[in-house]
Amino acid sequence: MPLNEIPEFFHPEIRQLIDFALEDAWQELRKDGIADTASVREKLATTIVALAAIGETDPSKLKNLALHAARAAYRPRRRSAARQGGAPVSKGGLSNLSVSFT
Repeated sequence: MPLNEIPEFFHPEIRQLIDFALEDAWQELRKDGIADTASVREKLATTIVALAAIGETDPSKLKNLALHAARAAYRPRRRSAARQGGAPVSKGGLSNLSVSFT
């Protein structure tokens, strides 16, 4: 995210921290092969800006929290056991389960 796209209400030093954290996170995702789309970069940017807006200024924390959010949002979805050839789900679904708490 270029500095001119970071909200202007941030102090210039904070804007530079945001830019640094975003670029660092983006490079790490590129190494992982995740950073293929603009939506991934947008997720990183919005996460970092939101965290900075509530007072987080540690570039390492900004980067790591944004990476966590982006990886969670863009990791490949697992297929259900029924689709993978595992045990099919019964017609009754979860209503046939019984749970007891002691």
